[in-house]
Amino acid sequence: MLELAPADPEATAFLADARAALTLPRQPTAPTRLLLGDLSTMPDGPEPVRPDVMEPRLAAYDLYETALKRHTARKFATQATACEATGVGIRQWHSCREAAVLSLLAAAEEHAPAEDRPWHAARLNLYATAHGLKGWYRDHSGGRLCIHVNRIRRRADRDQGQHYVLDTGPLRTQHRYWVVDRDNGRPVYRSHSGHIARQWIGEAEPA
Repeated sequence: MLELAPADPEATAFLADARAALTLPRQPTAPTRLLLGDLSTMPDGPEPVRPDVMEPRLAAYDLYETALKRHTARKFATQATACEATGVGIRQWHSCREAAVLSLLAAAEEHAPAEDRPWHAARLNLYATAHGLKGWYRDHSGGRLCIHVNRIRRRADRDQGQHYVLDTGPLRTQHRYWVVDRDNGRPVYRSHSGHIARQWIGEAEPA
């Protein structure tokens, strides 16, 4: 069975501090090659209209939920296109424009109804592949899709930042310190010493 590590504590703490301290958008960087401009084939449908509280049919609520998911996914997909083109939506906790766009594409795929998800997934895959982005992965282990967007790396970053050390707590008498791969969430090395775990990362991620 696939074993996934808990959420990346370094990334979680970094995002929490950044959101608390910095609320203004980043200044857009130079435009990159545009890949997301064509939204003409994006799945569409009626606007979500909440059924009357006296509506007895469950099908009416199912239609509403589907329309709401599609509307939300379209919003994130459109924001990703705008962010790629102009940089709008980039925040201080995003390491680069590509990280901001990828986060929006991931949100679109997560929120989309099942029948629309392949369109959004293909768009995310296209963008990540074209820019050589790593540090993210899809997780279906909880019974629903969750796309983890960790510390995004571009081609120039190579393997720097691919791993982090997770202290799993004192209840583990052996191999308490895990080295976790940010590209898939899996532990790749375990040690009784945090120092040894960090040393492992230093050897695995040569400068």
